[in-house]
Amino acid sequence: MENRDEWANQLEEAEGKIAEAYAILAALRQELKDAGKKQDANAIGEAVERLARYGRLFQDIRASWDDPDQ
Repeated sequence: MENRDEWANQLEEAEGKIAEAYAILAALRQELKDAGKKQDANAIGEAVERLARYGRLFQDIRASWDDPDQ
């Protein structure tokens, strides 16, 4: 149980950092889009989508530790 709490804390820290990167890149994507840099905005958009998936994945992992039926 002790390790699980430590792991959950580490995942929460990673989620926070991912959320920060997500916010920065989402804003950059919009700026690029507004500047007419569609190709660059799309490339950044892919990274934004992946970060969102990683954040959800980490949440799911932590939830599975709290619910042994998952």
